[in-house]
Amino acid sequence: MLSEMTRALEAGPEIYRPSNFWTDLGRVHRAQLERLGFDNFKRTVNTRYFNWRILGIVRHQLGVIGDWLRRPDLEVFRARFPQPTFGPGGTIASFNAPSAWIYKTFVAMYADSLARHDPLGIVGKLEEPSVGNPFTVVHRGRSISQDLCNSIHELYSIFLQDAGPIATGGPLEVAELGAGYGRLAYVIVSASPGVRYTIIDVPPALYLSQRYLTTVFPEMPAFQFRSWDNFELIRDEFSTARLRFLLPHQAELLPERSVDYFINVSQLHEMSGPQVARYFAVMDRLCRGRVYTKQWLVSRARANDVTFREHDYPVPTRWRTLYHRRHPVQRMFFEALYEVE
Repeated sequence: MLSEMTRALEAGPEIYRPSNFWTDLGRVHRAQLERLGFDNFKRTVNTRYFNWRILGIVRHQLGVIGDWLRRPDLEVFRARFPQPTFGPGGTIASFNAPSAWIYKTFVAMYADSLARHDPLGIVGKLEEPSVGNPFTVVHRGRSISQDLCNSIHELYSIFLQDAGPIATGGPLEVAELGAGYGRLAYVIVSASPGVRYTIIDVPPALYLSQRYLTTVFPEMPAFQFRSWDNFELIRDEFSTARLRFLLPHQAELLPERSVDYFINVSQLHEMSGPQVARYFAVMDRLCRGRVYTKQWLVSRARANDVTFREHDYPVPTRWRTLYHRRHPVQRMFFEALYEVE
């Protein structure tokens, strides 16, 4: 499947082929998957997605500790990190004893902080799937992770604090550009039976998210990747699936105004300038509701010879800004939510 995705991407328009940055990173990720397998991807490939290690936590995310200190609960110090050092031959990311203590305590604090403002009760319902050998922390009797916490936080940023569109359980079309292995999709799809989730990505990430989500949700109808160039021929299967997996050029073939929420987390800044402009045009054509974006305040991708600052993105002038703010957890990021129509 990975080879099929790659061939289809290479046969598509050049504008959608991976940037220099992603070509280099994709080569590393393919080697990790070949050498250490899908069974360990949360400790290999995922360390270059959005799972922060100790340096990233200490440098940029101490706000979580500050929030916990407003209503401290010593239960966080009872959290357990059952498998911080797993890895054949030491080739998989691991933690030593001091860093493992910092990591598990941070994740427990993050979960407790989220639980205070969680009208859907997601923190108490969802657990981190064991698929992929995650850095699982056991807290209050549940298996949680930094990825799970970040995804719950993003859900409330996207759908706002009452999460009204999710809470109703009604039909909701969500698309995510650059979904990593599908951590956010897992949380949003789990939170509401009405969500239909379309992932638009390049391999090997598309391969990883498809394999992961169809493993975690084995009974859920899924439109798995295949080559197609006429939406009418796949409309029925696509429409009934709750999970869909597309290459970027296939997204251009979707009907206009068919997406309620369009999401991109920490991926636009890894593209070339012309690619970013094209993707904003795609979002503008497909989205009938809101666009959420979360990117570095300043990103320098040397491989692409480009620097993006938070106001450099070509947001269409007709979009209405609902908020544009520094991210409250990852302080080196900003997040923004726009009303398209």
